[in-house]
Amino acid sequence: MKLHALQYLRAVAAIAVVYSHAAIQVDSYKHYLSELGAFGVDIFFVLSGFIMVYISKPTDTPLAFFKNRFRRVVPLYWFFTLLMASILLFMPSIFKNSTFDLTASLQSLLFIPHFSIAQKEMVWPILAPGWSLNYEMYFYALFALSLLLARQYRVWFVGACIFAVFALANLSGSKSAISLFYSDAIVFEFLFGMVLAIVFLKGMKVSNKAAWLMIVFGFALLIASFPIPRIIGYGIPALMIVAGTLYCRIPNVPFLVMLGDSSYALYLCHIFTLGVCRKVIPPFLGDSFASALIFAILATLICIVSGIVVHFAIDNWLLREERVTQLRQRFVSSS
Repeated sequence: MKLHALQYLRAVAAIAVVYSHAAIQVDSYKHYLSELGAFGVDIFFVLSGFIMVYISKPTDTPLAFFKNRFRRVVPLYWFFTLLMASILLFMPSIFKNSTFDLTASLQSLLFIPHFSIAQKEMVWPILAPGWSLNYEMYFYALFALSLLLARQYRVWFVGACIFAVFALANLSGSKSAISLFYSDAIVFEFLFGMVLAIVFLKGMKVSNKAAWLMIVFGFALLIASFPIPRIIGYGIPALMIVAGTLYCRIPNVPFLVMLGDSSYALYLCHIFTLGVCRKVIPPFLGDSFASALIFAILATLICIVSGIVVHFAIDNWLLREERVTQLRQRFVSSS
């Protein structure tokens, strides 16, 4: 089964996050716009849990799996993290609250949770969107270990590990960055996706009408944004949306698939693009609701274009097999 609809959903999730950040870029526009869109990360987590189970094979080994995930996720993240570190080091005046910090930069590169140098109460790497990648790498590590077990035990193993770490972090009473990071229930959204994959692979059937109802109702709940714990308010609707997307009938549109392919690049690079948009666009728009809306839409569209460019010009360049092989050979010969 070709799951092209999931690629569409990846694009939607990334664009939602971009809009939520665009809405808060300009101080005078904030009161006009809703920050709605942070739920895109929750959709990504459910999708990630689903995909890892769906693509796993009986012959997979922990090392091969983790190397594959590392190669897919890390190069572009390191590229933008190093870019951010360079800006903080050589052009610190660009940011109001951030300065270069070597320890924070190294922790960010190594996916070690730490307090943000810009917003002290947040557990963010220097490339702020990377906080979700810290959870992704945590999940990948657990899933890689689960490959040592028979397939039917993998979800139970990952679930037990997540619950144990979650419980210890909450019971510790520590206010450290690592304790706060692992005490967040958002990590259970990966389990939602894993369970969905098992149900899907067992052949569960859902009608096209029911699938679309799940999608519409799920997005309605996300937009309503009820003041309840995120795992319920965003996690459950995200699960409904991913499940509905699996079963809905929708044509395969290459452009939309390409947007899904470029969603990772969009997610990582949009902070830089929005920074430029914040400086350049508002002087031409004035201060009104229409101005704020035009800015948010225009900035989001520019981010989408920049994400596509980064996907083809940088991400694909970093991932080319011959380039990875050359780097590996250089490393071996130098050591």
